[in-house]
Amino acid sequence: MSFYRPAGISRYRLTTGVLAAGVVLASLLASPAALADKTEDAIQYRQAVFQTLAWQFSPMGAMVKGKQDYDAEEFRTRAERLVLLAQMPWEGFIAGSYDGDTDALSKIESDRAGFDKRAEALMTQSRALADAAASQDLDALRSQFVETAKTCKGCHQQYRAD
Repeated sequence: MSFYRPAGISRYRLTTGVLAAGVVLASLLASPAALADKTEDAIQYRQAVFQTLAWQFSPMGAMVKGKQDYDAEEFRTRAERLVLLAQMPWEGFIAGSYDGDTDALSKIESDRAGFDKRAEALMTQSRALADAAASQDLDALRSQFVETAKTCKGCHQQYRAD
């Protein structure tokens, strides 16, 4: 395929010009507006994951509290989903994403090690909840549900504005 090339412009100059235009375009895409979109996307992403996590967690809480009939299979399924979901929101906590429509505190940036420790704890507790659900030992399941809920609450108390 042959592209139009004005007379007097070598292939090298044309290629260099196209590459330079690409660099300029890339720098424009990384402008503050594009970065703002990225931080807004990060906020929306992590909020969506947490909403999905709550969607799974709430019925389990109702079962544990006796507000809903205990269904071992449903509980196990929701607990397994929780294991996967507990791994997901953390990549959405990027620099600069603590302003705007979010309850996440900027303290996350200054105490990233503490925040990451809380994230790991949620992943660990979620796995333990799924294991308890698989055993179908209702007492162990209730106890582990409470521990998992405490892990969520502990992170909220430290890193979330309420």
